[in-house]
Amino acid sequence: MDASGKGAAGFEGKLFVQTIDARDENEEKYMRAYRAFEETTAGLSDKDFHDLLSSLVSKEKQHEEISLALVYIILTDPSSAPKTYRDLTLLTRDGLGFVTANLAMLVAEKYHKLTDVGRKQLLWLLRELIKNQVLNVDNLAWNILRQASGGDISPKNVALIEGLLDIFTEHRAWLEKDQFLVGTVAYTFVRLIEDHFGPQFVHLRNREVKFVISLIRDRFMDIIPLGREFVRLLQNVGRIPEFDQLWKDMLYNPKSLCPTFNGVWQLLQTRTSRRFLRGRLTPDIERKIHFLTSNVKFGNQKRYQDWFQERYFNTPESQSLRCDLIRFIISAIHPTNDMLCSDIIPRWAIIGWLLTSCTNAVTLANAKLALFYDWLFFDPAKDNIMNVEPGILVMYHSIKNHPLVSCTLLDFLCRIMKNFYPKWEDRIRTGIYNSLRKILEMKVIPNLVPLFESPKLDRELKGMLRETFREFCVPPNSMYMHPGPPQPGMETPMMMHYPGPGGGVGGVVEEVVEAEEEADKLEWGQDGSRYGDRWLLVSVQCP
Repeated sequence: MDASGKGAAGFEGKLFVQTIDARDENEEKYMRAYRAFEETTAGLSDKDFHDLLSSLVSKEKQHEEISLALVYIILTDPSSAPKTYRDLTLLTRDGLGFVTANLAMLVAEKYHKLTDVGRKQLLWLLRELIKNQVLNVDNLAWNILRQASGGDISPKNVALIEGLLDIFTEHRAWLEKDQFLVGTVAYTFVRLIEDHFGPQFVHLRNREVKFVISLIRDRFMDIIPLGREFVRLLQNVGRIPEFDQLWKDMLYNPKSLCPTFNGVWQLLQTRTSRRFLRGRLTPDIERKIHFLTSNVKFGNQKRYQDWFQERYFNTPESQSLRCDLIRFIISAIHPTNDMLCSDIIPRWAIIGWLLTSCTNAVTLANAKLALFYDWLFFDPAKDNIMNVEPGILVMYHSIKNHPLVSCTLLDFLCRIMKNFYPKWEDRIRTGIYNSLRKILEMKVIPNLVPLFESPKLDRELKGMLRETFREFCVPPNSMYMHPGPPQPGMETPMMMHYPGPGGGVGGVVEEVVEAEEEADKLEWGQDGSRYGDRWLLVSVQCP
């Protein structure tokens, strides 16, 4: 029997978009399995077909190859997909574990090369797996959800978002069984709604808002661990009536959402797992960012940045992706000591490029907040110096040749302290002061004088800095200058490397990163300024 009804070459080459690049092993294994399957089953009756496959799948290697072949047919031939899926469920020896694991890998590594038919059938298959209560489908769903890219309103991306929304709405009960997936779906759709403000997206946005508001309110206990990053995303959709009401409940009536919820500050004090930040970048973009931060030498980055700009920032809507990238770089990419001591482009330089190449005023304001977000709540006892290091280094290294960058960031830092959350201005000030103290203690820069006393600053900004950061605007012989006898290397900032163990940041980076990664596991069990800034929590006045 010809299972596909199209002959041995019927769907060969129909799963992946053909490029000039040679197929890699991942693509070839599906093709080999498909060819072998077609050759083995050609001309067989239904009975002989099933008898042969039943005997073959008793061996592990044949079981895997037949499973891959059937998945290939499902993803390339919509007409035969239902029957092929039934065959797959009858022949599986591991509850489709091998299938779901390979699909998750396929999505993570090759989704960008799938044909339109392949992408559509992938959603069909995900729905069938969920409908049939197959185990471990949550990982596949998470990988597909990552492909719903922020800042992308292309028809393909919108179709993916609509398809996922249909599945999660239809199978809400399944979704709510997994706390991490509930949080991920809520986090993702709140982020995606931000991009869907055009008139062509009214219907989609209404559906998204209805779904995610219901999910947040019904499962707020699962939302609390999303922490401060979720608050940052909620700020961008706060003018939508349903989210405006959610804000009011969070501020004035938090117990109505969850008996253990004490208000917005509880979320702001909760560090967000880096897995949620990672989830807002496609695997393809994540790989490019990791390459840029680990392989490109400082001074050679322009051609890579130009390519990245052309590939990912080529539309007005795509500018919002900059904030996702900045938060990911700050929170998830923490260089090792060897990298800090190397000539690899530092994080602050990449973030500086993301800021200075931004062409949208609103996105630029949000990007500045993304840069300084950890400063607002910094607790030196439990937070990582690597999360505040890029902000100070962008300003420090820009003040000489790009003073406008440093001036706008310093202005933002002064104003955000008073305007981000007026009710808790003192707490925000404490967080920012803690950040600066830690920066000086760890000698990330020698002192603040080149910034706060730079002749490139205008009089108004200097006055604002002296008023806002009085503690740090002190005489030259203070502790915030060179404490004690001059030390080697104090003349220049530690922009590329830090002292070793016991002498600065480098000695504690790995320990802090390991502790944060362990905390990520424990969270879910084992598994109005002059620069156009939108003052965030002020839109709903705090009591």
